[in-house]
Amino acid sequence: MQKTLAKPLSVSEFISLVKMHLQTAIGRVTVQGEVTGYKTAKETLVFFELKDKQSRVTCFLMKWQQNIPLEDGMEVKATGYPSMFQAAGRFHLRVEQLEPVGEGALQRAFELLKKKLETEGLFAIERKRVLPRFPQRLGLITSPDAAAYTDVLRILNNRWSGLDIVLTPVGVQGTEAIGQIVGAIAYQNKVTKPDVIILTRGGGSLEDLQAFNSEAVARAVFGSTVPIVCGVGHERDVTIADLVADVRASTPSNAAERVVPNRQDILYQLNSMVREMEKTVTDRVSEQQRAVTEAVHRIESVFHDKIRHWRELMASFQKHFWLFDQRLGYLKKDIAERVRGLGLTLQTSLARAQERLIHVNNLLRSYNPEKVLARGYSITLTSAGKPVTSADQVSLNDTITTRLKHGRLDSTIIKKQ
Repeated sequence: MQKTLAKPLSVSEFISLVKMHLQTAIGRVTVQGEVTGYKTAKETLVFFELKDKQSRVTCFLMKWQQNIPLEDGMEVKATGYPSMFQAAGRFHLRVEQLEPVGEGALQRAFELLKKKLETEGLFAIERKRVLPRFPQRLGLITSPDAAAYTDVLRILNNRWSGLDIVLTPVGVQGTEAIGQIVGAIAYQNKVTKPDVIILTRGGGSLEDLQAFNSEAVARAVFGSTVPIVCGVGHERDVTIADLVADVRASTPSNAAERVVPNRQDILYQLNSMVREMEKTVTDRVSEQQRAVTEAVHRIESVFHDKIRHWRELMASFQKHFWLFDQRLGYLKKDIAERVRGLGLTLQTSLARAQERLIHVNNLLRSYNPEKVLARGYSITLTSAGKPVTSADQVSLNDTITTRLKHGRLDSTIIKKQ
């Protein structure tokens, strides 16, 4: 006989008890079925049902947990815990992870995610970055146990040895690989900081390549600040990560070839450049030699004409110099005669000027005030030094100066008449 609880339970307590029992008794499970009734609510909640021929179960998860696109009719595996909606009391599967089942579902999930990311611009050509021509540090994200790892190292060493290669090992298959790849891209960006990153693995089925077709990896590649070259599988294999990457390589070996140049090609280019430079210099020297030769010929021609012209000028100069010398003799003789006549005239003028100067000097002496003072007269001056000729020029108490033949007298005006 089954045990009955002594105390009645409230509805909320009953739902909580059943919910806890389901989660602890059954635990985490994976349920496979066909998606039906897929819908989202408030852009954050996702609801759908999984069904088979006999039954169906309600599934619920948060929008941010939806790792693959969904639509009705897809076959998927849903991993999570059995639970109960507290308010409605209905049973459901609380989903934590989704995985498409079968080639059809995988292909459909691939197409849905591709369309979504393309609409958001993650595949846009204009956002893809140019790879550095000569990288010094290279980040490598792959499994060290995969053949792709050894292929990449072999190609890198053969083409351009001496690189600083930083490997971040990850799983490249299974659901665990998604988080590892996302973490490796973040680690390379923040810690190792290479010039370029290679994300690669070998070929496989669509299910094997599922990690490289996940939205989380696609957004990690898109958000990388370091350019990423993605080389997954064979040439026919195209993943979402390939489409988002800055450069898509057809194979892992091709990814290594896209990242570094071929040493032989660079040497050939350098030799070609040297030969081209030598030819350019040789051609330039030849052109300059021809130009110099032509210039010398032109100079010789010009100097020949100049010398002939100079000789003609010298003959003309000699002729005109003789005429000038004759004319200069005549001018010297004429100037000498004119100088003699000018000297006689100047002597006469000086004698007349001397006589007039003596006359004017005598006249000035007769008018000199000192002569008047010597006869007993005096001169009275204002304080400003002007001769006083009228009583109106001075005022009472003004100081005046009287000059005599011998000395002077300073007086003050005490009366005017």
